[in-house]
Amino acid sequence: LLGVDGGAAPGLRHRAMVLAWLVLDQPRWTEFDAHYLPDPAHPVARLSEPRNYRESADDPAGVTVLCAEIPCWEGDATWTAGPDAIGATVAAALAGEGLPPVRPVAVELAHLPRVYPLYPPGFERSLAATEAAVARAGAGRVVTLGRQGLFAPDNTHHVMAMGRAAAAGLRPDGSLDAARWSAARADFHGHVVED
Repeated sequence: LLGVDGGAAPGLRHRAMVLAWLVLDQPRWTEFDAHYLPDPAHPVARLSEPRNYRESADDPAGVTVLCAEIPCWEGDATWTAGPDAIGATVAAALAGEGLPPVRPVAVELAHLPRVYPLYPPGFERSLAATEAAVARAGAGRVVTLGRQGLFAPDNTHHVMAMGRAAAAGLRPDGSLDAARWSAARADFHGHVVED
């Protein structure tokens, strides 16, 4: 949930993420679409090779791209590092895992300030207060949904289902059927992150 100024709502915090796309001058790095590296000491949480998710004639021959998801804090050394440093960090980390060598010919970065919700004791009170403030300010015409809106690490298909549920809750006059939306929100708590 975001505050009026676009910052995080009071009492709710997120870890940030740097996405690093490493261009490799080779047709494929591995046959797997994703690698999960759950060690808290490892800089990369997940590494994906997008071409392995699809069969596409549009992919250039002899080139593949890896997408490294690197958790961090906004403003820390990872957040402020440049493409070369991030590329070297990813390559060294993967080598340390015994994975095939990574020699990027280019690295592109994106910085996402609010990705992973943090759940310290008492966060529920902050979340409830923020949701109540949004409900009051929106006067029944604003809903919160998705990863940021529900403070939950949902998958894309979950967020799309939420959007469909929100649209289904609209009456012909544009008002929201509060009971229907409340029931849909209750269902959202049953979402399980998949990968």
